[in-house]
Amino acid sequence: MKFTTEPHIEKHPNDAVPLVAMVYFKADGKAATTLEIDNGKKKRSVTFDETHDPEQGLPVIGMRANSEHWVTVKTGDADAVKLTYCTPPLPENPREMPNIELVTSKADEMAPGWTILSIRRRPITRAIWMTQKQFEFQNRWSLLVILDEEGEVVWYYRADSRIAGVHRLQNGNLFYHHVNFRSIEMDLCGNVVKRFHATNRPFGPVENSIGIEAQSLHHQPHEMPNGNYLALTANAREIENYYTSETDPDAPRATQKVVGDNIVEFTPDGEIIWSWNTFDHLDVMRICYHLFVAYWHTRGFPKHLDWSHGNGVTYDEHDDSIMVSLRHQDAIIKIDKKTKEIVWILGDHTGWKSPQKEKLLTPTHDLRWHYHGHNPRVTGPNRFVMYDNGICRAMPFHDPEKEPAECFARAVEYEVDPENMTVTEVWVSSTDESDDRVISMAMGDAHQLPNDNMFVIDSLCLTQEEELNRLGTVKVTDLTWNEWNRSEWHIADFPSWGRIREMKRTGDRDVVFEAHVSDTNDMLGWEVFGGARISGLYPAGIEEAT
Repeated sequence: MKFTTEPHIEKHPNDAVPLVAMVYFKADGKAATTLEIDNGKKKRSVTFDETHDPEQGLPVIGMRANSEHWVTVKTGDADAVKLTYCTPPLPENPREMPNIELVTSKADEMAPGWTILSIRRRPITRAIWMTQKQFEFQNRWSLLVILDEEGEVVWYYRADSRIAGVHRLQNGNLFYHHVNFRSIEMDLCGNVVKRFHATNRPFGPVENSIGIEAQSLHHQPHEMPNGNYLALTANAREIENYYTSETDPDAPRATQKVVGDNIVEFTPDGEIIWSWNTFDHLDVMRICYHLFVAYWHTRGFPKHLDWSHGNGVTYDEHDDSIMVSLRHQDAIIKIDKKTKEIVWILGDHTGWKSPQKEKLLTPTHDLRWHYHGHNPRVTGPNRFVMYDNGICRAMPFHDPEKEPAECFARAVEYEVDPENMTVTEVWVSSTDESDDRVISMAMGDAHQLPNDNMFVIDSLCLTQEEELNRLGTVKVTDLTWNEWNRSEWHIADFPSWGRIREMKRTGDRDVVFEAHVSDTNDMLGWEVFGGARISGLYPAGIEEAT
């Protein structure tokens, strides 16, 4: 076998993935091709079978920015050819790429693979005060970023709209939701494989996209073992005699537009084959703090109240059930998929009535209830891990919300005994007394990794307490959660940053990987909606080795 056109390497034509390159060549026969990639510190290889046409290009994915790489091409019995390629630098504009600071990396103790993150930016102001240009700056831009074990960027994708959760599919592609209620399947060459959109979204139809009969598709997508997708869709109802205050139960009532969540399972062709609507199974008169936030106002539903705020849904194949996080019910709810009956509810027992009251789990010990939690993920039979933002830590009409200075975030793993209807807290990433505690008002992610470590993302962290105290005029104790309160400082009035960690589940929760995402000049707020440790960078069927 001989080359009829010698191998050469060049930048991928898709500018949205600047660190991807392509190897091209022609040969007088077909054979598997192996690309050996060397950055001077680490070597790895990627093998494409003979169905991949080198004339169309073989992608080289996972190269560090602004670095020289050597790519050796081996195919059939042809002589190996060594190519040299220098990747472009990361964007210098701090509005286009945050500062990613590596704090700790103990590669030999980390779970293997790559870290993918959904990164977003925001102007330092509250949503209720944003100008149109600030709103567009926030919502018409997003990054997906992949880091290696030393926190170096080896891939990134610039999107034209704000991205929420990102999920790696069984076929190796990425699947994610945009905040304008579109969902995308994309490979790591930036090629869009499939599009979905909510047909009743307030932003109108989408070309070349599969319609899902819903008002929205939002937060964290989830692929089921059968290849279908689980998603959260918002739906609104007018409720008469509804609340106008979450602090005064005797305040005048009014007819209000209220947003609840509908969980849907839909096929790759867009057909909804299963659904579960919060309005049909929960008491719409039970509320938690932040019913009146501007969340849906800024997403095309003006003057709509945020009653349930679903923010994560997952399938548990151990018992054919669905688990959903409802931030504004301060509850994780498990649902029997076949019967649609609630199996159990985890959360503060305040305010529940029958029949939901009988589904509440009882703690086996003096655990700290989660408040405004995020994104449960199954870790085993009757076990799951979630992110607990710890916001407010109280219930309306019973106790005043706790101030931000008293609300610390964490990842927490629970074990449930469904027979005795009890719950036990089995692991936390930090406590209220931990030196590494943070205040993180929204989002967050947690996974159990194959080596039993925990992967935790603190998504939107408040400026460090010592920095606020240094300012002199503002202290953590001066802050409010109420964005409508114009007389006090709110967390959104300050820069935000994200923290990504891999931690041991045993002993002192030793950190084996830590990176921070921030703005070096504190001119922007950065947030890491979520992410994951992924095993590979290529579609299923392409062999990767290190």
